[in-house]
Amino acid sequence: MNLKLSLTIVLLLVTIHCQSATTSQGKQNLPESVSFLWKLSDVPQELYGESLAIVSKVYDCESITAKNCYIPISENKFELGKIKSTSLFTKNNQTLPKKWTHLSIELIGIQKVHGKFSPGHNPYWYSPSDLEKIGANITKEFRFVTQENRIPNRIQEDIAKKFAPILVFHKDKKYLPSNIEKFADHFVSKEYPLPEKDIRRKTRCQTTWNYVEFPEIIPKENPTHLYYHVRYAETTVSGTQKEALPGFRDNANYWYEVGNGDMVVSYWIWYDWNEGPTKFGNIHQGDLESYALLVSKDGKPKRILLTGHNHILLDTDFRNINSIKNHPILYVAKGNMKSDGGNPTSAYGGYTVKLNAGNFLFNYISDPWDVFPIFDPNESILIVPSDISEKDLTAVKIGSGIQNPQTNTDETLQTTTRYVDARGMVKQRIQKLVMWEEPGWVNQKAVKDPDGHHKVDKSVASFFQFQGRLGKHPRTVLKVSELKQFGESPENAPFKTNIEQHYTFEKPQSERNHTDREGNYGPKFYGDDSTPQK
Repeated sequence: MNLKLSLTIVLLLVTIHCQSATTSQGKQNLPESVSFLWKLSDVPQELYGESLAIVSKVYDCESITAKNCYIPISENKFELGKIKSTSLFTKNNQTLPKKWTHLSIELIGIQKVHGKFSPGHNPYWYSPSDLEKIGANITKEFRFVTQENRIPNRIQEDIAKKFAPILVFHKDKKYLPSNIEKFADHFVSKEYPLPEKDIRRKTRCQTTWNYVEFPEIIPKENPTHLYYHVRYAETTVSGTQKEALPGFRDNANYWYEVGNGDMVVSYWIWYDWNEGPTKFGNIHQGDLESYALLVSKDGKPKRILLTGHNHILLDTDFRNINSIKNHPILYVAKGNMKSDGGNPTSAYGGYTVKLNAGNFLFNYISDPWDVFPIFDPNESILIVPSDISEKDLTAVKIGSGIQNPQTNTDETLQTTTRYVDARGMVKQRIQKLVMWEEPGWVNQKAVKDPDGHHKVDKSVASFFQFQGRLGKHPRTVLKVSELKQFGESPENAPFKTNIEQHYTFEKPQSERNHTDREGNYGPKFYGDDSTPQK
C-alpha cells in the first residue's frame, strides 16, 4: 500500500469518526412528556391560606442575544390550591416540544414571604442534558428556609471592626466618605424608564425601576460611617446556577450555608457625589464603593476583593497588601484634569490606570484616568478606624517587607519597602460602623435569628429596604453641549442588581485583577506572612 492511499484511508476513517461523534453528541434522547411530583416542605405559616401555583416555561434559546430568545415556546400553569399545612405533595404531567434549550419551573403566590423565606432557586432550571440523565419522572422539592443571618450580631460586629479600612486620599480630595443617615427623611421612591436594552424588560416584563432624589444638603459636620454585612461564604443567590438563562437572578432570594465556617465581610463606603475620572464626566449623585474579605472561621484574613467601575479590580491573598493590625490600607483615586475622581478603591498607591471612555474619540477628548495617591504625609490624608492609635501610625510599612525575595518571584513586583510616620496624616476617623440587616427582615419578629430580633434604627431602616438607585441621576445622559456625561447613581446595597455588587456577594476565590486601556489594578508586590503589620 502506497503512502498516498494510506493517508486517504486514515483521513476517511477520521472523517467517519468525527461525523459519528457529532451525530451522537447532537442527538438528544429526550422524553416527549414529563411527569412532575411537586413537593413543598417547611412552608411558613404566613403562606397558610394563600393560593399557590407552579408555572412551567419552555424556551428555545441557543443564542441568548436572539430577538425572541426570552419568549417561551410553551407555558403551563399548575394550581396547587390553598396552603393548609407545612407540606404539600401533588403530581402533574406536561408535554414537551421536540426542540428546546431551557425549562423553568417557578413557584408563584409566595409574595408574602419574598425576601424573608427562600424556597431555593426559583425559577428552577432544567437543561436537555438534565432530562437525559434523570428521565421523564421528575421530583422537585421547594423547601423553605429562613433568610435570617445565623451569625450572631456580636460576632459580625467584632469581625467588621477588625477589618475596617485605613483609607488614603489625595490631600485635596473634595468628596470624602460620609453617611447616608442624613437623608433618612427623604427616601421617597420615584420611577424612571429602564433603558431599552435592560434585560429586565425581557425576563420580568419590567419597564421602570426606582430611584430616590436627595436634596443637596451641606451639613456643618458630615462624619464617616462604614456599612458592613457579615455572612457565611457558602451563600447562594437564586438564578445563578449554570442552567439558568441570564437575567433571572433574584437578589431578594438567597440562602446561607455554614459550609466550612469561612465568612465574607463586605463593606460599603458612601460618598455624597461622584465627579468621575475626568472633568467631562461620569458625574452623579451618590456613590457606594465596596470591598470584601474572606475570613476563616477563627477570624483570620485569607483573601481580599475590591470592586469598581463594574469590575472586579482585585482579588488576591491578604498577604499581598499592606495592613496594620488586620486593617487593610486602601487608596481612593482622584481623576485626571483636576477631576475629583470616581472614588474607586485600590490596595496600592502611587500608580495610574487609564480608563476606556467607550471609543477612540471619547478617549481622546476626555482621557479618563484613575490616579491613586501615594502614602506620604506631604501629599495625602487618612481616614482611620477608631482603634488605630498614634503609636500604630509611627512607622507604617509600605511594601512587601520581604528582605530576600525568592528567585522565582517576579522581580518587577518586589517594590522597595519603606516606613512612614503617618501620625500627621489623619484627617478624621470612622465615627460609626453600621450593620446591614437583611432587607426583608428589617424590624420583623425573628424566627431563627440567634439574637432574637431584627431591630433597626429608623434612620437606616428605609435605606436598607429601598430597592433602586440612590441619587437623582438614575440614567446615563451625555450632554454634548456641555461636554459632560452624567452617569447612573448607584444601586442600593448589599444585594445590588448591577455587575459590580454581584462580585461582592461572591466570596473572594481566585487571583483576578482588571486591566483597562493602560495599566491594571493587580498586585504591585507579592507578600508573605511577614507583610501584614502586627
